[in-house]
Amino acid sequence: MNMRGQVTAEYLLLVALGISLLAVSLVALTSIKGAEAQVYAREKARIIAGDVSSIGNEICALGDGNSRAYSLENAELGCVGKTITVFVSGASANSTISDCEIECGGEYSGEIRIRNSHGNVVIGAG
Repeated sequence: MNMRGQVTAEYLLLVALGISLLAVSLVALTSIKGAEAQVYAREKARIIAGDVSSIGNEICALGDGNSRAYSLENAELGCVGKTITVFVSGASANSTISDCEIECGGEYSGEIRIRNSHGNVVIGAG
C-alpha cells in the first residue's frame, strides 16, 4: 500500500509541474504578443510618416497645383509648421518637410490627397 501511495504522489507532483510549466509559457506568450503589437504599430507609424514626408517634399518641389494620392489605413495625422506627426494604435512618429509648411489634421482611412496649394503642402481626404 505504501508503494501505491508513493507512485500516486509522484504522479501528482509531475502533473503539477507540467501545469506550472504550461502556465509560465502562456504568460510569456501573452507578453510577447503585446510587445509585438507595440513594435508593429510604431514601425507602421514610422513608415507612414516617412512616406507622407517624402511625397510632401516632392509636391513642395514641383510647385503650386501638383498633387499625389496616398493610401493608408486608420491613422491620425497632425501637422505643426514643417513637421508631421502620425499616430497609429497608440504609437507615433514624426517627420519633416524641408521647404513648405504643412496643413493637415484628423483621422484618415483610405486614400488621402497630398497637394501643393500656394506653397503649402495640404493633406486631406481624397
